[in-house]
Amino acid sequence: MNINSTARARLYALTAVACAIWLVQNCVEANVSGDLLSWSNIILSICLIIVTGYCAVNAVLGWNTKSADTEDPSK
Repeated sequence: MNINSTARARLYALTAVACAIWLVQNCVEANVSGDLLSWSNIILSICLIIVTGYCAVNAVLGWNTKSADTEDPSK
């Protein structure tokens, strides 16, 4: 299955939003339970920040590139 760059950018954006929501939920729940500064929570938060940033950057780069589907078909 081949998807164009616009669809790939949308998937990256959706993944970035989902990971950001997961990060916020994790931090809020850990703060309520008093485990905000535990090692496991810190490692999970760092991983979620990295994945969110990576997906957000790829979403922006994907939106800024021209897809082969949107180029002039006469070429």
